[in-house]
Amino acid sequence: MELDQNKIAEEMQKMEYEPLLPIEKKLIVWSLCIGVTSLVLLYWVSATFFPTVHGG
Repeated sequence: MELDQNKIAEEMQKMEYEPLLPIEKKLIVWSLCIGVTSLVLLYWVSATFFPTVHGG
């Protein structure tokens, strides 16, 4: 197990830094926005249609 970790550490040190491409940044932002929007929407639906679950 330790030998595998040493090999992984060595390979990671050999890797060059690769900055994110603009399209990758856009995909990350879109994914986060969709995720947060979905959470808010689902919470609203839950609180609106199932109010007793939230104690309100």
